[in-house]
Amino acid sequence: MPLAEGLPTVRAILGFILVFFVPGFAWTFVLFSRVNIVERIALSFGLSIAGVTLCIVLLNVLFELRITGANALLIIIVITIIALAIYSLKRFKISKETDSGGD
Repeated sequence: MPLAEGLPTVRAILGFILVFFVPGFAWTFVLFSRVNIVERIALSFGLSIAGVTLCIVLLNVLFELRITGANALLIIIVITIIALAIYSLKRFKISKETDSGGD
């Protein structure tokens, strides 16, 4: 018996955070540079709901990918990693420009 099946409340809380918060929070760093933490949290819920739903439905329609818990989890992880990669590239580019601009 996996640990998550024995703790349904913990599983529900972690699932809620993973689906409705994490992807949107990552994308707020990419899309919005000057927002405070309260705005970032509010935007993250909307972006997560829209982004996760659109990606799952789009992959289901275009590639006939079945909607399962494992596929949804994989899609959420990929969406989040893409956002973090874009944010990291933006930060790297900005730091390179400021380093070379000072000479």
